[in-house]
Amino acid sequence: MSTTTRRQEKKKGVAESVANSDFDVNILHDPFENPNIDLKFPLPIDKETYVDVEDNYESLGQSFNILNSAIRMILGYGANYDEIYSKNEYKYFLNKHSDEFKTKFKNYMNSKLEKDDTKLDEIVYDLINQELNMKLIEAKDFKARFKEVKKYMVEFYKQNNEKNLPTFPSHNFVRSAYLTVMTIMRRLFPKGIWVSNQDISNLYQKYLEDPMSIIWTPSHQSHLDYIILHLICVRFQMATPAVIAGENLNVAVVGGLLKGLGAVFIPRTFNNELYTERNLNNVMEFLLINKIPFEVFIEGTRSRDGKLLLPKYGILKSLVSIYLKQRFEEHNPKFNMLFQPVAVTYERVYENDEFLKELKGDDKKQESLFGILSVAGSAFSNKKDVIIRDKQGFTDNSTRKLTGKIFLKLGESFTLERFIDNPEIRHEKDVNLKKLGFTILHEINRNSFLPEVSIVGTALQAYNYFANKAIFSVQELIPVYRIVVEALLRENESSKTNKIILQNMLKFSDAELSSLIIEQITNFFRHIKVNDTKNLIRIESPIELLYYKNLTIHLIIQRCLVMYIITLLNGTEHCNRRIIGKLFYILTGFLKNEFLFDYDENERNGMSFIIQDLTDLGVISKSKAEDSEYAIYTIDDPNFVRLFANLAQPFLESYVVLITNILEMTSNLASNYARAKQQQTHDQIILDDDELKYPTTKGLLKYIIAQSRKKAQFQSLESINKQYLVSDLYYLNNLQLIKIFKNKAKTKAFVQILNPRDLQVINRFLIQLLHVNTEEKNLLTDEINVNYVIDITNKNFERDIGELERVSKLRGSKI
Repeated sequence: MSTTTRRQEKKKGVAESVANSDFDVNILHDPFENPNIDLKFPLPIDKETYVDVEDNYESLGQSFNILNSAIRMILGYGANYDEIYSKNEYKYFLNKHSDEFKTKFKNYMNSKLEKDDTKLDEIVYDLINQELNMKLIEAKDFKARFKEVKKYMVEFYKQNNEKNLPTFPSHNFVRSAYLTVMTIMRRLFPKGIWVSNQDISNLYQKYLEDPMSIIWTPSHQSHLDYIILHLICVRFQMATPAVIAGENLNVAVVGGLLKGLGAVFIPRTFNNELYTERNLNNVMEFLLINKIPFEVFIEGTRSRDGKLLLPKYGILKSLVSIYLKQRFEEHNPKFNMLFQPVAVTYERVYENDEFLKELKGDDKKQESLFGILSVAGSAFSNKKDVIIRDKQGFTDNSTRKLTGKIFLKLGESFTLERFIDNPEIRHEKDVNLKKLGFTILHEINRNSFLPEVSIVGTALQAYNYFANKAIFSVQELIPVYRIVVEALLRENESSKTNKIILQNMLKFSDAELSSLIIEQITNFFRHIKVNDTKNLIRIESPIELLYYKNLTIHLIIQRCLVMYIITLLNGTEHCNRRIIGKLFYILTGFLKNEFLFDYDENERNGMSFIIQDLTDLGVISKSKAEDSEYAIYTIDDPNFVRLFANLAQPFLESYVVLITNILEMTSNLASNYARAKQQQTHDQIILDDDELKYPTTKGLLKYIIAQSRKKAQFQSLESINKQYLVSDLYYLNNLQLIKIFKNKAKTKAFVQILNPRDLQVINRFLIQLLHVNTEEKNLLTDEINVNYVIDITNKNFERDIGELERVSKLRGSKI
């Protein structure tokens, strides 16, 4: 039996193990003949409907109009067409597609605008009062002017609602959309979309015990996330959700289709729109009262680099506000909502090529009808999936259509009532929205699946930084691959599927691992190439590895930081828990906008646990000392430590890149502004000083990326990608070292240095971290300097109180 065949047999065993645990259903398999997937339990049939909402109208039967009859005939789905989405609503969920419900929805929103919502009257009153105070109207005109403005606002928001709110046309619309989307998705992702039947069944049973709105909170990496969850709901006989979507998706034709499927389009920001947020709250409240499922991407936008983004709190605030209003103002004691975190993992997102361009500094490509149609059209391309090789025998995927599997794993669901669990809370300001957001995202991270390509990508990135080679043999990568797998396995004890896959990988022979690595590079990378004849790997653009490395980095980032610090202090008197703890505290602060460090209840991520674990593994050793805080640590396995330390370095490098260029660009602008003022005559007026004095955020990022690549300051392209730089920018803003502000028209954002001295201190400190051999290395071990840096990072930025108390104890002071 050949090596490849043996590996395929082993992989088959892994696949069977996975099927027996988590991912046992491919929702793209047999979607037309058998549209309804049987759950792990029989759906109850003892009631006509299980939703105790007034006016849950039954569907009036199937419509045999010309369009649907044509679909049946052309596609040949016959009677099975009527089985699609046949039991999902009315019996188990509210029927949101009935004419009565749609009329009720419209009347509710119109009534809010016309008479029921006192907030609108308050806004109009304040506006007219300002006109009166400014002598724009007379007191006798107040009433007439109030009516005029109120009428205008009512009509404006009615038109807005027509444009942006879901229409829920009919069940037949859902069926037609299902057939169309399924046909496209099966061609785009021939390897399938995989879910756990047990996960869905557990959620469905929990819902049936006490029906309420299910708040789906998926991770957000692709525009396809919206579609995938709808397909899952259709197949598992659940109601499709209403979805909060950015208004950028409300493009010609497609916007109407998405509204039909439940899209609620909202602006990116509510700046200068006094009533828009309140109007959205009214929409959400109506849907939640009627127990309509809801889908919310609390990251706010798609992650371009594979990591979860920090939560945005606007929609969470609205959900909490509605909950408290219903409970304590409307005296609806049964009102509740069920949050369901969902980890969505792609072996390759279809936007991958565009994301790479954005990370390298290109502007985001705006959504358009043509762009969306081109994606759908690519599914029907006749282009053959043939592997091409260049003259040196390396794979050339530059024109090849690359795709892979998609995995969805449900985390543990929880009700909002259970999360709040405090009878004294009456207002959303009393609810810890940050903890709610982080609770959801930590649960997503805990359940995220690790596809093989992510492990290969992590090993490639680690070895690339370690050896600094553009071309190397597959055999050279294998020892690193095994080390990475072992490290990930230690952090995946709670994940049944990940644990099984990682354990099986460790059983592979070198030949089998070589086959796996070649297969993954061939199937998923454009700029990482492999010569399977000579067993060589060539890295042409390492930034392509960033996405895959970041699918795993959240599991080990704290370990990487500890090992980075120990590398700097190795064997010196300063390499003790006291100094390591302070530096670890500072570095986790700098990366707070990159990783979910807050509300992390995993003890394995604590510095003390990591140091002890590395000691137990024989990676480092500890000298004997009376006080354990002052015991000195020495590295025993330098290659292991450097391998993981290198993975943390680009995140720190990005700060130096950012701060250095902010200082440089601001200085240049100041000089130019001074010259402009000197040359200005008495008859000239500089209309917008901000434009001349401060860089815009967009201009700054473009300048940084251009200058950094020109100067080649760091070996890692990863350190100058746009997403890291934006995160760093907002962290410095939170520390009030810089200020990000907008012009009056809210069209541009500018960057102003607020505290140049502390910004320079931070920059010098970070340069010390990155240039180990500089003469100023003592800055890292000078406790006065380190304590000052801690003061800077604590001064204006919220930190975890338990960690802060621990660091204060190390400093010998109190909070």
